[in-house]
Amino acid sequence: MTLFEGVYAAALNLLPNNNILNIISKAKQEPYKPYVLELFQTEEKVNFIYHDPIVNFLYMNGVVSVERANLGENYVKFASPYVQKQLFNHFARELYQKMDRLYSPFEDLSDTITEQSIDIHRLLQRYEQYLQANREMVLKDAPRRKNDLRVFEAVFQFHLYLYLVSFFRHYGVQVFPEFPTGNGAIDLLIRYAGQLFGLELKSFANQPGYREALKQAAIYGKKLGVTEIWLVLFVEVVDDQNRQRFEMDYIDKKTGIVVHPLFVQTGSLIK
Repeated sequence: MTLFEGVYAAALNLLPNNNILNIISKAKQEPYKPYVLELFQTEEKVNFIYHDPIVNFLYMNGVVSVERANLGENYVKFASPYVQKQLFNHFARELYQKMDRLYSPFEDLSDTITEQSIDIHRLLQRYEQYLQANREMVLKDAPRRKNDLRVFEAVFQFHLYLYLVSFFRHYGVQVFPEFPTGNGAIDLLIRYAGQLFGLELKSFANQPGYREALKQAAIYGKKLGVTEIWLVLFVEVVDDQNRQRFEMDYIDKKTGIVVHPLFVQTGSLIK
């Protein structure tokens, strides 16, 4: 497995690949870029209609493929998790090159990271505080939907990923995105001190979706071989009462995996 991971990492960042360069060049063009960014959303799947000119262009150029669910029920997905990861990395770097001064040089971070472990709950609290304090800067150049001017959900995925990379830059922590399905699902994996921490990213849209997300996170946790996993829920606004209600640990009966749901409040996506 270590050998495979080394080869895969080289394929992502080191080895020249004209096919990937071509796919990225197509995906970042207008009017296709907003559509591609929308595919990173985790709320609902996008119908595949071959004669839609945008879908057709992206399909013919290897950006997307077809997910066949049932007879007459087809959805758009990225051509592969590898393609999705390459596009994710490209758009993340395009928006947020580097983050500095996430904490004071003399700040005690032992509430978040020690030589033995990472406190994910405290880490996400720090991220939410940083996001709220720097929200104007974070969203200044963020792409928005043309129809309602809302910030794309993917923006927060990109930002959280690069925040974690920057936060742990000098601590020997590995942070990398994973895309288990090829559609909107995204997970951030953190390796540190011989441990693997899994963060599944979702948007909180409604309670049925929340309950389904808990189950899916448990299934993914079992695939990772961990006993617990964190479900990170982006939401515009959440009060203390609903935090207490929905941030309760969930123990999946089938897998025994413990899911820790945690909100990250983004503020309005329109302002």
